[in-house]
Amino acid sequence: MKRKKVLLVHQAMRPAGGATSVAAWVVEALKEEHELTILTWDSIDTSALNRFYGTSLRDEEFQVLIPSSLLRFLRRADPDERSLLPLVFLMRICRRIRNNYDLVIGTAPVELDLGAPALLYVHYPCLGQFWGAFRDCHGVSLAARLGFLLTRRTRPWIVLSGFSLERLKRHTMLANSDWTGSKIETFYGVRVATLYPPVSTSSPARPWEERENGFLCSGRFHRRKRLDWIVHVLASVRRKVPDLTLHIAGTRESTRDGACYFEELSALVASHPDWIRLHEDLSRHELDQLTGSLRYGIHARIEEHFGIAPAETLAAGCIPFVHASGGQVEIVGGDPRLCFTDEEDAAEKIAAVMKCGYLQREILNCLSSRRGLFTTEKFIAGFRHAVRDLLAY
Repeated sequence: MKRKKVLLVHQAMRPAGGATSVAAWVVEALKEEHELTILTWDSIDTSALNRFYGTSLRDEEFQVLIPSSLLRFLRRADPDERSLLPLVFLMRICRRIRNNYDLVIGTAPVELDLGAPALLYVHYPCLGQFWGAFRDCHGVSLAARLGFLLTRRTRPWIVLSGFSLERLKRHTMLANSDWTGSKIETFYGVRVATLYPPVSTSSPARPWEERENGFLCSGRFHRRKRLDWIVHVLASVRRKVPDLTLHIAGTRESTRDGACYFEELSALVASHPDWIRLHEDLSRHELDQLTGSLRYGIHARIEEHFGIAPAETLAAGCIPFVHASGGQVEIVGGDPRLCFTDEEDAAEKIAAVMKCGYLQREILNCLSSRRGLFTTEKFIAGFRHAVRDLLAY
């Protein structure tokens, strides 16, 4: 059977982050069955993706389509690190060339109008907040668009992208959690299926008795992760559990605020050298080895959309503690013993588990059935099924 031509749209195929993890594993899922092209802003370093995410990608397995030098110049001219301009350009390019492909797929951090039909993997419907106050401009004249801009009834990125809200609603959407799916349904009135992100593990975990009585907190060094908050919570618990340790593993943010936060975090870690260690830019194998040597994980971001980090600790046989909000609650099955609300609640629940071997065994037994929900194999099978349905295989 002739292989179908598929276009994958992703803003930046480089580590780190959950969105790029999903994109890398989408390539892994589709590279053998389809002729795959990736529309992105920069060249792709497959060795870096493989090292960070555990994939096995090769350059010859897909093509890369990069916007023109003029568009790359315009992109760099925008100093706003949170600008939608790069995605605006990719949406327009995709819709212009989409007839050359049997299917287009979007895995960017926000929802995209790629021209129906399309398959979107939505990490969070970030653009949904605009549609209550603003309208799209699809199908209206240039004069009407300028009028909408002048009267602030629309936003410049909506005009530039040619975004169509109705066209977006005709896309097939997958969400990274039931929680995210409920947000999409609220904003757009469409039903979506949940396909949990892929969690890769490459090293066998140690038996519980041989593990360090420590915590892992992993991910990007970002203020939203509340890493300093975690240090304060665990410092409180350590007064009751003196052998408690903490390992913080991640990558630096390239933004100015990210650099400042990393300096603050480094100083905080340096003030507790007896029980905290900072690990930077670990490979997938190194991170898996570290995770499998510890007993616990902790993730404190509020309303995390999913949270690959706590899912990784679960997969490695750890007990993860998470903030009682967002999609991360689904990782631990909503277990109230593992979901905290504030500093006092977190310290109390963590200490209770760490001081009781019976409670640890009971929780581990409850969590064991959830590990299969987040495997790379399950993600690949689910994504292939969605693609085949759309291609009418």
